[in-house]
This record gives sequence, structure tokens and C-alpha cells, in this order.
Amino acid sequence: MTDVREDTLIFAPSYNESGTIEALADALLALPLKSDLLFVDDSSTDGTTGYLLSLAAAEPRVRVIVRPAKLGVGSAHKLAWLYARMQGYSRIATLDADLSHDPLDVPRILATLDAGADFAIGSRFCPGGRTDYQGWRRLLSGGGNRLARLVLRLPITEYTTALRAARLDRVPPGLVESVNANGYSFFMTCIVYLARLGLAVTEVPIHFRDRRRGSSKMPQEAVFQAMLNLLRLAADRRRIAPPGIPSGLDRQCPACGSPYRAYVNPRLAREESLDERRSPQEFLCLKCFGRGSTAR
Repeated sequence: MTDVREDTLIFAPSYNESGTIEALADALLALPLKSDLLFVDDSSTDGTTGYLLSLAAAEPRVRVIVRPAKLGVGSAHKLAWLYARMQGYSRIATLDADLSHDPLDVPRILATLDAGADFAIGSRFCPGGRTDYQGWRRLLSGGGNRLARLVLRLPITEYTTALRAARLDRVPPGLVESVNANGYSFFMTCIVYLARLGLAVTEVPIHFRDRRRGSSKMPQEAVFQAMLNLLRLAADRRRIAPPGIPSGLDRQCPACGSPYRAYVNPRLAREESLDERRSPQEFLCLKCFGRGSTAR
């Protein structure tokens, strides 16, 4: 693996995506961008892990982190952000691995950063956006995002998509990496924190396609958890003070030895947002979820 880093890191989490992962990787590698690819795979059981490791061995632009179990899509995104900072990338772009996001939209999202945005979101619901969802799924996603906009009082139409991009020098270190939501609530919480800090957030219209292969990874309880998270975010409108990122020996996980640790609040439940700063903080390894000793 080469030690040379490109300017941009493109990230996708994977779990049992054998039907789409090869097409996704080929499309991302073919983009006219100076970019590297990172996949965080949660020990897929359908051959996805083996394919990604073989690809990384043959293609120096591809990096793969394999985690020991299915640890949550939000925690995978936080790991990607932490990895991007540690490796010195200036920008990060993220998307799903099931081809519901068009890889060709990644350059469009990144272009908004060149035009001055700090953070960009691919939106199904802003003018020009489209979604293939029908029936109940369309009502749930569209209604949920309209409710979030109304309750949170932010001029944003899309809170739940993973197609995003950011300038890492504009986002305070630790803000995204320490969001205490390891599942789908991560996406809304992240946007709220960024908007409340006054960052320039831009939406780009996209065509969101329903996955053609495999099945959705979203658990049914994620909808209930998202509603609770929305209420918490609406009730607490404080500006968030990011706790920073561990450095030196504090960064190393005592359980697995990896350097991918971030601060969490141990008093909060798994899907809650990191709004409370009064109780002691501790480290969470984003690669294995091993905890260290209390830090503050």
C-alpha cells in the first residue's frame, strides 16, 4: 500500500453488499477525482469482505477496515471521519454502498465545497431532487424530513441521506467523531450540530434510487429512535462544544490496539445524541467498540 495520500477520501460502509460492491468500487475508482476510497466492512458474511480485501491488495487507492461485527452505520461514518483526519485528507465524501446513491453525484457534491460550502448534502427533497421510494417508504422518508425541518427550524430539506461531503478544516475536530449515535440517528444529529455552529451547509438535488439487490439494513426500531433523537435535538438548542480527539497514548485502544478512539458519554443510551457535557467522558474505539478508562 502506498503512503501517498490524495486530497479527498471517499467512504462507504458495507455489510453484505456482494450484489453492488464491485460495481460501486469500479464507478468510484473511475471518477475524475484525486481521491482514495475507504470501506469499513462489518464482517460481511456474503463475500463482500473478501472482495474488498482483494481489491485493496491490488489497488493502492483503496483502504479497507474490517470490524468484528455489525456495529452500526453511524459508528462506521464516525470511523471514516477520524481516519480521514488522521491520514491528512482535506475533504471527505460519503455515500451508501447499495447504489441508492449515484457515484456520479460525488463530484457534484464535492464541487459545492470548491464553491465555498463547508458541508454539502445530497438531497431528495430540495428543488430538483427525486426519490424512487413509493407508498409507505416515500411517506415515511418525506414526512420525517419535513417534520425535522419544522421542528428544528433549519433551512434544510434532507437530514437522513448519507450522500455528503465536507471540508475537514472547517469542521471542528471531534464534532462529528464524537456524536453519540451509532445507528441511523447519526445523520440527523451530525447536520444539526454543523448547522448550529454556523457552518455553510449546501444542498444538492439528487435522484435517490431504491436498491435493486439485497435488503434494507435499517432495523424497525430505528424509526422510533430517530423520533426520540429529533425531540432531544429540538429541546436542547445549545451550541455544541466538541470534545476534541484523543492524541498520543490516549488514542490507542486497549482492546484491539487501533488508534480509532473518540470521546463518548457513557451515561447516554446507544442511540442518543451527545448533548450532555456534565458527566465524565470516556473513550470508545470506533473499530471494535472497546472502551478505555474514564477520561474526564
